[in-house]
Amino acid sequence: MKRKMVLVLGALIAMNGFAQKCVNPHFDAQRLDFRDLGYPGATEIPADSSPITALLSHGGNGKVYGATSGRRAHLFVWDARVNKVFPLGSLPETEKGVRNCLAEGSDGRVYIGSGLNEIALLRLSREMPQGRRAIENQLWVDIKAKYKDYAGGHLYAYDPAKSDGAVYLEGTAAPLVDLGIPVPSNSIYAMAMDATGQKVYGLSYPDAEFFSHDIAAGKTVRHGKWMEKLSYPGPERSWRGVPRALSVAADGKVWSSGDDGLLRYFDPETGKFGGSEMRVPGEYWETQAYNAFPVVEQLFVQTDGSLIGTSSDGFIFSAYPNVDRLINWGKPRVERRIRAATIGQDGRLYSICGEKDNVCRLFSFRSDEGHVDWGVLGVDRSPYYAKIAYQFDAMTTAADGSILIGESDRRAKLFIFIPGGPVMPGVLNPTNPR
Repeated sequence: MKRKMVLVLGALIAMNGFAQKCVNPHFDAQRLDFRDLGYPGATEIPADSSPITALLSHGGNGKVYGATSGRRAHLFVWDARVNKVFPLGSLPETEKGVRNCLAEGSDGRVYIGSGLNEIALLRLSREMPQGRRAIENQLWVDIKAKYKDYAGGHLYAYDPAKSDGAVYLEGTAAPLVDLGIPVPSNSIYAMAMDATGQKVYGLSYPDAEFFSHDIAAGKTVRHGKWMEKLSYPGPERSWRGVPRALSVAADGKVWSSGDDGLLRYFDPETGKFGGSEMRVPGEYWETQAYNAFPVVEQLFVQTDGSLIGTSSDGFIFSAYPNVDRLINWGKPRVERRIRAATIGQDGRLYSICGEKDNVCRLFSFRSDEGHVDWGVLGVDRSPYYAKIAYQFDAMTTAADGSILIGESDRRAKLFIFIPGGPVMPGVLNPTNPR
């Protein structure tokens, strides 16, 4: 009996030691926690439908709304007052994902752009026809095949004032208003609201069609292709390089990257596209197999009118449209891609860096302190609960300053990071000392 007790105790000590060893963030551990997406066994969003791919901090009620991708897309809300996540129901069965497509209107409603599961890697053909552009041509055929029988992603509206507070069990449909399909046979891939909260702008995938939806008029207009060239910049080579973010400047122009990595805009006053000489930092190359130029991953308007953004090659940059100038701030990590980003209330750009199926890390950037590595996202509340997470694809800054980070693995959690504590010694980029 004593021997059994010793063995059990030894196993527990070993397990606890392993957990403690795995969780090694570069900040005080109490500043990071996570929440389940509902109550386990009752309302929780199921595995394989729980990867979080969109987050929105609501300016009206202070809550954070989120959406998932996988077998079926779901909505949820995080309420800071009780520090819990409440599921809000599922989207229709045809909708497999919501990728960075949540926006708040002036009416307080949350606008949702749906589509297929756009974080899933594509199954590629084994055989390819011969020719100068064999790989590029076959990639496009395989991508388009995914959407052959898909009607297209819908634009939905969710009203928190009417629907928050209800209990949504697994399988319950979210109370949505269907505003139609902006671009047939395409997912809605990026979305932004204009300054008035009256017009939704969106970008489709894979055809890169740009559209706008007038909320008051209930009218959707397709303005044409945001980009014409087919590019596969990676690191996930089976995805076409379409920008994953739109940003509306103070003058109403909608910005993102376009062909050849050049920043471009849509002017709602003229209804036309315009270009610039500002080129997104990254690798540019053309081979006999395919083209590759980087695209915008995230893009934010600063108070001085400039833009700060990230690229698919993992660089951070600032753009100044008034003088047609771009500053490359380098990249926080050797690996490509910045998976998600948000502007903190401390003025830092917080980001999640790391390629798909590798361990992501949390970084921040500010021009006066450079890139700061905050480490892996691991929570250890042993013996109650513990988790080290690897994949993330959404971030936002809550009203109280907390950074909400959406895990995108099959059994995902919502992580909460509280900035403001001291940075652990030795983690500042040595080329950019504080």
